[in-house]
Amino acid sequence: MKTMKEAMMIKTVYLALLLTGGLYAEEIADKDFDGVPDSLDACPNTPFLNQVNAKGCTTVELRLPDETDFDSLTMTLASGYENNDDLPGFNKQYRTKMQVNYYHNDWSYSLRSSYYTREENDGFGDTTLKVRKRFRPSPELRLNLGVGLKLPTYDFPGNKTDYKLYSSLYYYPAEGISLFGGFNYTFVQDEELMGELQNRSNFYGGAGYFFTHDFYANISYSYEKSKYVSEHPEHSLSGTLFYQINESWFASVYYKQDILDEDLHDEFYFTLGYKFW
Repeated sequence: MKTMKEAMMIKTVYLALLLTGGLYAEEIADKDFDGVPDSLDACPNTPFLNQVNAKGCTTVELRLPDETDFDSLTMTLASGYENNDDLPGFNKQYRTKMQVNYYHNDWSYSLRSSYYTREENDGFGDTTLKVRKRFRPSPELRLNLGVGLKLPTYDFPGNKTDYKLYSSLYYYPAEGISLFGGFNYTFVQDEELMGELQNRSNFYGGAGYFFTHDFYANISYSYEKSKYVSEHPEHSLSGTLFYQINESWFASVYYKQDILDEDLHDEFYFTLGYKFW
């Protein structure tokens, strides 16, 4: 039989092991699974897919390049086609778009131009300059307001400079999920050589999901009025697939189709982008 002294010694050793194990478990506990123990984590509720620093705070969030929280300069090149059966002689055209974006604090600046090719002719499309200011009512909510100029680099009779207003809303309710919407308005200044004109308006809304930190997909609905009074508004569905190739390169695929009109209205673009910093 064990003596009382031996029993007390066993209990003491057992208690020490329990205390040591408990302290060790507490030391390695990581409730948000970011790789930083809770005892050292300065940001204890980081979303699972976010990249963190040694203190457990986010360094890269789940955001698309145009919603970045960091200063950056990006350039994108898109190639694709557009169909519009409502405009005789302009039915299908192939277009290449180039865009440069600069982001600083909550301001962004962009320059976009394009070159089109169709059976009848080819040439440059209009050039758009845009300035946007972002507001953050909460960490999950972003509101963007912007203004722009659509410069008449498209060689077309009566083409003039248009003025544009932009607004958009992004909401991130849970890990990996994004909800978005927006309203844009264009003050059309072109001469009425091909029919009566009106100002254009467009609103849209949709949802997206980050399947991984590098792969994102969304779907959206949009309503858009044409600048031609005789042409009906367009109701369309669109989808985007986005993939972050590495720290600098990214790519996306975009498709849009009118869902209410019997005529063919659709467009498709493949985009390759580069982030300089």
